[in-house]
Amino acid sequence: MPFEAAVASVPADRLLGGTLHSLASHSMGRAMDIGTLHKTRQARNWIAHEGASIGAIWSVDRDRTLQQAVEPRTAVTDLALGGNIISQWCYGLAQPHDPPPTDWINGYPDTADPWVFGHLRGLLPKQAPSSASS
Repeated sequence: MPFEAAVASVPADRLLGGTLHSLASHSMGRAMDIGTLHKTRQARNWIAHEGASIGAIWSVDRDRTLQQAVEPRTAVTDLALGGNIISQWCYGLAQPHDPPPTDWINGYPDTADPWVFGHLRGLLPKQAPSSASS
């Protein structure tokens, strides 16, 4: 069975989008920022399926490549924001009696960009604000 057919055969409620819709109506989901989780899902899909596309190889140049890095940076930020929510949820399930590490939670989203883009950050255009914060 081809991959596309396999994905199409999975019931919608077993895919991430369906799961998020189900969570939104659950009491635990109402306490989460479901909008951020949807943006995280979209960012993950974009990174996985479109993020590396820079167009035709003969038209690639340094400035165009650096300018195109703005969208991946926004997607990485959105992914980190959602990952932070899921990590807090998992921590709460694993350590129900311990308070969450607030310093790590508060600082985590800001660590994603330097971790992913490293030394390139000085060459990249200014990062667009995260779509999750708008």
